[in-house]
Amino acid sequence: MTISVEHSNKKEPLISVIVPVYNTEKYLPRCLDSILSQSFTDFELILIDDGSKDGSGVICNAYASKDDRIRVFHKENGGVSSARNLGIDNSKGEWLYFADSDDELLPNGLQTLVNCIDNDVDVVMGGYEKFNEEGDLLESVQDRTVVTLDKKKSLSSLYHGHTMFYSALSYTWLRLFRKKIIDYHRIRFDETLSNKEDTLFITEYLCKSNGVTRFDTTPVYWYFWRQNSAMSGWRYGFDRSYIDSLYALIKMKQEIERYYPGRSDVVYVAKEGIWVRYNKIIGKAKQYNVEDTVLLNKLHNDVKKELKLSFFIQKKTRKIIRKWFH
Repeated sequence: MTISVEHSNKKEPLISVIVPVYNTEKYLPRCLDSILSQSFTDFELILIDDGSKDGSGVICNAYASKDDRIRVFHKENGGVSSARNLGIDNSKGEWLYFADSDDELLPNGLQTLVNCIDNDVDVVMGGYEKFNEEGDLLESVQDRTVVTLDKKKSLSSLYHGHTMFYSALSYTWLRLFRKKIIDYHRIRFDETLSNKEDTLFITEYLCKSNGVTRFDTTPVYWYFWRQNSAMSGWRYGFDRSYIDSLYALIKMKQEIERYYPGRSDVVYVAKEGIWVRYNKIIGKAKQYNVEDTVLLNKLHNDVKKELKLSFFIQKKTRKIIRKWFH
């Protein structure tokens, strides 16, 4: 693997902003401009060109030549997780922030997050606004408040974001993470997964830290929902990458269970997450006439094994009863 570094900062910054880049030349300049124009300036920007085949790598180099806060790494394509992991390995900041190369930060985004940093807080989280490709606002919140979540609430928010202002709170680009915790526990993104690898990363981090999150609902990030994104796959067919999301949820449950042994409420929430995703995958398989019985039987057996037979039967029974009475 060939890696080249364009710049190296001498002063250790408060924040390392890590951006994986792959074939996003259409959106990349707006993303980089939004980061470099932040009102908060004590950061380094690490760009990981993950084997782009378009002009993305050239754009990264051009920006690095004009701003010594930027370091660029070029690597063979290995996926977003391997790119983020390379960024972690080479980061110098006290806190890490992950952004996607086709999205943008609001001008005061980093400052909003920095304002929430506290000695007793291991995660800082902000809000977001969601747009479609045409620039239409799809989601935002009017409530502006700052709340502190303990470990259980922080973990539960990964499954039930809608109970805390937003429909989803499972994204890395909402958060600042303490680098010393990541380094000490060797927390990395799972490179075997192509879906929900970010939520698994957050889960492991929360479990291995004090898990306390300071959450400012003020939007810090503009997320653009695109037709060809992984998040849009459910609408158009049976995307097998979503099977990865099921196994990510299984790993999340296993991680949570290590820190909350027994039948705690947060473990039950994690089991519910597996159950909901499993049924969504099976529903899509039926809708699109997927006849891979080996795959479907494996999913069935893996879920039944993970949830234990009693939980599996209970859910199946409730589903049958609901059909009877509706």
